[in-house]
Amino acid sequence: MKINLNHPSFITFLDQITENILSNISIENYFSLPQEKKLNVQYIVFKLFKNAVKYRATFTDNEIKILISLLCKKNEENENYEFASILNDIKNNFDGINEFTKPKRKTNKKIKTENDE
Repeated sequence: MKINLNHPSFITFLDQITENILSNISIENYFSLPQEKKLNVQYIVFKLFKNAVKYRATFTDNEIKILISLLCKKNEENENYEFASILNDIKNNFDGINEFTKPKRKTNKKIKTENDE
């Protein structure tokens, strides 16, 4: 994936993702939350992030990690440190958080009845 990181449409794309997430969840006092609640916030932010980007393009897990890093740097530049910290924590716990957001495969189990024996 080759992207011009300084292109106005890409910068707008990152801004829209940030606005979408921040309009749906309150991240105030993130630094004072216990670890369990931080994981919940990370999961929700990651889920909102994936929903925001899935309509634009299809990204691999590595590309999503790169996008999260870019979004983190962008928010640090904008002095939105709590959101940047959440994104950094998501980047560090990516494999665990990503596993929870993947759809579970349902298996069809046949229920044995007396007639099946």
